[in-house]
Amino acid sequence: MTLARDLVRPYTMVRVDDDAQEAARLLVRERLPALLVLDQVEFPYAIVPATQLLTELMPEPDEPGLPPAMTTVDRFDDATPGPLSGRAVADWLPRRRATPGLVGPESSPLEVAALMTRKDCPVVAVIEREGRVVSLLGAITADILLEHFIGGS
Repeated sequence: MTLARDLVRPYTMVRVDDDAQEAARLLVRERLPALLVLDQVEFPYAIVPATQLLTELMPEPDEPGLPPAMTTVDRFDDATPGPLSGRAVADWLPRRRATPGLVGPESSPLEVAALMTRKDCPVVAVIEREGRVVSLLGAITADILLEHFIGGS
């Protein structure tokens, strides 16, 4: 029987005090579906899907009622500092941050899938508790879970 421990993989994570611009670049460079953000004690604190980051990057529209992309396309150039420049990851987390889904290593793939769909997020962190000590083992992504259920190409 397959368990979460069999599906967990190392996953690149960022911390709340990391540079937001670098965190966004990491998401792009590693083609991550979401940023998994850890707090100061290395515990999963927030999950930021790539689509949420896009929302943060889009400037406010110049004209009310028009989509931002129609009014501000020319604002994105290499010479202009981005909206994440000089900020920590914690600075651009939404007030109502999305907490990451957490499962133990004994969770079944169906339990992981149910949590992913309930939270509408493609990443679930796998943690292990030994007494008061909690260890982050890695994460399970939607593509790993889909491969488990339907097989590879």
